[in-house]
Amino acid sequence: MNDRREEVRVPGRGVRARVRLGHRLVLLDVSSRGALVEGPCPLRPGSRIEVQLEGAARGSMVAARVTRCLVSAIHPECGVTYRAALAFAESCDWVREAATHPGYGMHEAIEGNASDLPGGDGRGSK
Repeated sequence: MNDRREEVRVPGRGVRARVRLGHRLVLLDVSSRGALVEGPCPLRPGSRIEVQLEGAARGSMVAARVTRCLVSAIHPECGVTYRAALAFAESCDWVREAATHPGYGMHEAIEGNASDLPGGDGRGSK
């Protein structure tokens, strides 16, 4: 399958989402241009929706287009769970920043500790 994403996505931890009708969404991953979400109601592909996104320090209403939606789970007690891909109408950089967990340690690798990275042991391993 060809990945058409223009930007790297990160797990959606730390950001909450809800569609305008009040249904909560689980944010599986997010970038500044879109998100992958799960929820209890189907979202019609091609439709335009508004999503309320909330981080620890900020929140906003974001216009989005539903690019696809499918059944991701069927549970005998909880019912159907739908998974949808959303493309934001405008770039929303703060969402990705809010979801990015601090402390991944990339700055140490950039500052000269390349041996901490795969292949950084001088032997060319990957």
